[in-house]
Amino acid sequence: ITRIEGHLKIEATVDGGEVKDAKCVGTLFRGFEIFMKDRDPRDAVHITQRICGVCPTSHGTTAALNLDAAFGVADKIPNNGRILRNLIQGANYIASHIVHFYHLAALDYVDVTEVADYDGTDPELLKVKDFISRALAAGDMSMLAPFYPRYEGDYRLPKKVAQAAVAHYVEGLNMRRLAHEMSAIYSGRLPHSVAVVAGGVTSHPSIDSIS
Repeated sequence: ITRIEGHLKIEATVDGGEVKDAKCVGTLFRGFEIFMKDRDPRDAVHITQRICGVCPTSHGTTAALNLDAAFGVADKIPNNGRILRNLIQGANYIASHIVHFYHLAALDYVDVTEVADYDGTDPELLKVKDFISRALAAGDMSMLAPFYPRYEGDYRLPKKVAQAAVAHYVEGLNMRRLAHEMSAIYSGRLPHSVAVVAGGVTSHPSIDSIS
């Protein structure tokens, strides 16, 4: 399976064109179960985030929720702490879904070369058109990364739809940046935020950060 985070294997048994059995297997062992042993439990919030650079916040938040329960403070989280946790997690949720849908998966379904002869006025599509033309002029398709290499597959989207999807791909980069900024304002940085801890968060809202 292309453009996913981590390693994943799909096994399917097909008989006469019909899938009779299918399995999904995670094949990558990274050892978090081992190197978390004998650590201060509060380290878990920061260590588990290293599982993923796209969706680290959910791992850190889950660790914090477990620590809340272990330390007996799950019902004592201040309202601002709960709200800021949710804002940090929500912003990363937006960024993570954008990168999965547009920047990891969509390229297997959208024929970016449909933009090569775009004749409209959309500034983002004109940038992509120029990007493609430079690679074609140089005769070096590697210049088209991340759009290349790619499958020469059965792209079924009409040209106008494909062009719109490419425009959304580019817009998604900016929206993801904004979501990262929102999360970083309250969590110190992203990826791998530092503000979520057992008991709440280490940051607090201010007029400037809200603005």
